Amino acid sequence: MAPKKQNWAKSLTMALNLGTSVAAVIAIGLFGGRWLDARFQTGNLLTILGFLLGAATAMKILWDRMMERDREANEEHQEPGKK
Repeated sequence: MAPKKQNWAKSLTMALNLGTSVAAVIAIGLFGGRWLDARFQTGNLLTILGFLLGAATAMKILWDRMMERDREANEEHQEPGKK
């Protein structure tokens, strides 16, 4: 059986959604850390921690989406009736 042609609009939407999600969590961590540093006079400590927390959250989002796509691909290749 020939592979399905992927819908480019769906792929573009998924890529934009993922990119926006990753950028948002990193930005929230970074700017939240900067705000806390300014409020509590802690130098750059909370900025760095906020950025690292945002980056870790972004990696978790990427991992979850990758596992979801893998699960969907495996379900498509299963024989009908074996779900």
